[in-house]
Amino acid sequence: MPEQQNYADQDQIVIELTNRLRVLESKQSLFSERLLVVNQNMIEEYKRLMKELKAIDFEIKDVKKDLNNIKNILKHLTEEASTFAKKDSLRVLEKYINLWNPLNFVTEKDVENIIKRTLEDHARQPNQRSVADDAAGQTKTGDNKQPHKKGLHVTANK
Repeated sequence: MPEQQNYADQDQIVIELTNRLRVLESKQSLFSERLLVVNQNMIEEYKRLMKELKAIDFEIKDVKKDLNNIKNILKHLTEEASTFAKKDSLRVLEKYINLWNPLNFVTEKDVENIIKRTLEDHARQPNQRSVADDAAGQTKTGDNKQPHKKGLHVTANK
């Protein structure tokens, strides 16, 4: 009998080992499936990350391009600004303009009209002196230049 018991113990051990083997195979199968799912998820995540990296890379290149454009524009503006007139120069010009007061200048047409009126006045009244002569205090033998009230001299032939 010890032999039979020995066989029974061996059968029990084999059955127990077989059950353990099945459990381990089942666990291994589950781990394989999980590993497959994890790998697929990793591949999908990798693809998604690569797309994002490409998009970010494109945006970075675009930002760099815009930055270079801005740098070029700023460089152009600074070069252009160096040709602008300085404040002091503008003040000097302003003083000269105020000194000359170009709004009081007489145009060539105005001078021609003044000469024409003066000659017409002389033609109508040859023996009388013109109003401009009286204002200047000129005599008949005096200079024939008449000062104009706007600072220009008008020459009249008598």
